[in-house]
Amino acid sequence: MATLKVDGFEMMDAQLNKLGRTGIRTIVEAGAAAAETRMRMATQRAGHVPPGKSGRATGDMAASIGMNEYREYFHGGSVDVYPQGDDRKGIRNADKAYILNYGRGGARKTDGMGDRFITSDEKKTEEAVLAAMQEESDRLLSEIQ
Repeated sequence: MATLKVDGFEMMDAQLNKLGRTGIRTIVEAGAAAAETRMRMATQRAGHVPPGKSGRATGDMAASIGMNEYREYFHGGSVDVYPQGDDRKGIRNADKAYILNYGRGGARKTDGMGDRFITSDEKKTEEAVLAAMQEESDRLLSEIQ
């Protein structure tokens, strides 16, 4: 029989309890802001802003990228970052981003392949989000102590 003893979790739990729900919300929103910045950069790099690759880009989708309201649940909360609202023609910006990213399923091979401008940037976005959240949590914890 073996015994495993781990120290430090009680301290982390105490610090998170000191932060409270407001602190956790602030940390999550800092990560969402970093994700929003990365998504805007990926959209611009992919040419989905004027003049755009197709020449039809209006910039409505890129301008609508933002985060929704913080939603709280049992052990934390979440914020979604995506193109919101409709463009000037009444088409949902999230639908346009989905089609540009993944393509159309029934289209010809050359037309049906999206450019994966969002999914290709996921790893770097995750790193940026984690760094922003860590920086914000460090700042909040230093204020508490």
